[in-house]
Amino acid sequence: MALGFRKQKIMNNELSQYSKKMSALILGEFPGWKDYAGIDEYNGEVYFNVVVPSPSNNAEGPLRVYTYQDEITVSFDAYHAHFYEFKEESSEIEDDDAFSFITKIINGLHAVVSYWHDDQWNGSTLLPEEEFPINNEEYPYANKIKIRSWYGNLDREIECKSRK
Repeated sequence: MALGFRKQKIMNNELSQYSKKMSALILGEFPGWKDYAGIDEYNGEVYFNVVVPSPSNNAEGPLRVYTYQDEITVSFDAYHAHFYEFKEESSEIEDDDAFSFITKIINGLHAVVSYWHDDQWNGSTLLPEEEFPINNEEYPYANKIKIRSWYGNLDREIECKSRK
């Protein structure tokens, strides 16, 4: 399958307690994702995995949320982050949970900003439009900055002079 995982019927008895709980929370918040959800196995561990295609054709990859090793990993385009909680109601720290991070990706107001030297990835982050870089100051080796958003409305590329 092109999305990079074995789509299977979810069998909760094979999932860890953590994966069962997180999959219920994730699909509770995003019920439309049920058709993209499944289980996968890696190194003998069965985990929940949902792969949601982006409405934009420019993104390097889909939005992927999975529960391998009792943590939630969220990835989109050239960036990923790890979380232990799906939705932390009492947290004062922004982006402290997977729900906040996912919401920022799919709200159309944030984008993955990735720095490249030719085809070599140098680093990436998720930023709101008002914080997009205009040059490679943070990653001076980069000669290209790719900005990719969920809907494609913020997408652009910035050519830079690499300062080796």
